Amino acid sequence: MRKLFISFVTAVLLASCSADSLMKETELDLTDTEKVYSDITLTRKVAYDLYARMRMGRDRLGSFGFLANIGGSPCMLDNATDDGAGNTTRAGGAVIPELEKFIKGGIDASKGLIGGDHPWIFYYKAIRSANTFLNNVDRSPLEDAEKISLKNQVRFLRALYHHELFRFYGALVIGDKELDPLLYDEIKRESLETTVRWIANEFKELAEPGVLPDKYDAADYGRATRGAALGYLARTLLYAASPLHNASGVTWREAADAAYDMIEYADNGDFYRLYEDPTTPEKSYTRLFNTRANGEVIMGFLRAPANDLYGMMPAFDPWNVNKELLTCPNQWLVDCYDMLDGSQPILGYESNTKAIINPNSGYNVNSPYANRDPRLAQSILCDGATWPLVNGKPAAIDLSKSYRWGSGYFLTKFLDDRIDHRKGGTTYMDFPMMRYAEILLDYAEAENEAEDTNTAREKAIAQLNRIRRRAGITTDLLAADYNQATLRERIRKERRVELCFEDHRFFDIRRWLIAKDVMRLPAVGIKKINGEYQRVTLDTRNYNERMNLAPIPQDEVNNCPNIYQNPGY
Repeated sequence: MRKLFISFVTAVLLASCSADSLMKETELDLTDTEKVYSDITLTRKVAYDLYARMRMGRDRLGSFGFLANIGGSPCMLDNATDDGAGNTTRAGGAVIPELEKFIKGGIDASKGLIGGDHPWIFYYKAIRSANTFLNNVDRSPLEDAEKISLKNQVRFLRALYHHELFRFYGALVIGDKELDPLLYDEIKRESLETTVRWIANEFKELAEPGVLPDKYDAADYGRATRGAALGYLARTLLYAASPLHNASGVTWREAADAAYDMIEYADNGDFYRLYEDPTTPEKSYTRLFNTRANGEVIMGFLRAPANDLYGMMPAFDPWNVNKELLTCPNQWLVDCYDMLDGSQPILGYESNTKAIINPNSGYNVNSPYANRDPRLAQSILCDGATWPLVNGKPAAIDLSKSYRWGSGYFLTKFLDDRIDHRKGGTTYMDFPMMRYAEILLDYAEAENEAEDTNTAREKAIAQLNRIRRRAGITTDLLAADYNQATLRERIRKERRVELCFEDHRFFDIRRWLIAKDVMRLPAVGIKKINGEYQRVTLDTRNYNERMNLAPIPQDEVNNCPNIYQNPGY
């Protein structure tokens, strides 16, 4: 038992903070509670500190570098999926162990999931801190109205921590109270159904009118809102209805209704909307990631203006100096972007790398990035593309030159082409934990799964078309062109494109039970040899189906009779 209590509770000692983040963890939860909760400033700081616990990462680079941060370049979680180039982009064949075990099937319960770290430890530490606040804030000298506000915010954050744990592990120990180290036999991992219903009920109660505000003044932007509670309720139920979690008892209809509730709330109250940039509407998709207070972001991990993510550009002069290249998109993702008119350029594959071209799409193998979905150019820097400001002048990608190009693709989705990072320019690049486009996709997926009718498909496609119109695609999708199965694939592809590298693909391929298929394919990149583009295999991969859920740290299982391990570990 002693070891178990250490892993749960003294994990409080494992502080992790991002030096450039506005959401910085402190060690106030280690301070004597009498001192903290007799001081207004310290009491507030404890609550604000809990926002810093929303995202875990290793050397987090402001929360983007979930798996690693080396030489100022982040290794993002979705780099460990079929969207990323994996460990193929570093000089000399260097390998990031945290990434390698995800793409080679090497996850086990004996070691930390990410280096020496573990979401299980990170988030239960945060849950303990939230419970300490909730148990003590009433004796602080804060005004009653502020106490109520902060308690509701902290209760939301505690539910969010459970939601993140659920995404990794499934069934959980419900941390609705502080754990007593002497009652270790009462620490119990609940069933999946109990876990999901508890999380959903927390968000449902917090989404009631008047519990959390609809919005805040600018000075308090980023705090928990009613819309965030509605959004996380919708996502929780979507995940729970998915094939991986169908033992939860949650239905697709419940998930669809929850997402639609959020859509109605957002649209009728004008609280959330797809972002439209007022000066360059054709770049609305990319501009939303550099605009701090916009109507699309429901919950974001706030960071000070920075230029650190420009480490995802080429790792040589003039782009960067003394940088690593850890996160690159690969060809599989690039193939998912439609043509500008909405037609699909790639219909399938004859082998692991040879694409079947749609002859009616206008796709040109000699100019493969022309006339594509505008989100491609706003997310990924491809051959022939020019970035306008790199050390005082434009710079272009030219794969015909013998440089270290990685996969041949560079993630620029979160970058701002109006600044020069080599000259010290900075911009907002908050991590989008949840945005309105996701809710529209959540609804489309759940509605299509809930009901195999043309009416359901029309409702689902209406939300897809909202997203695609904002992107600049010129032709709408039509329900008559789809059945339930083909629309499922279209929704999944749209989700993959719209939400790429926002930590969704990692969980989506697991909850859909397709990781066993897509993660056994190699990463594929692009080269240009004698003027012709050639698809190249970058690595080989393996996937163990037990990795659909992460392993609970083995010490927890060994030392507590009521915490059971996930299957296969």
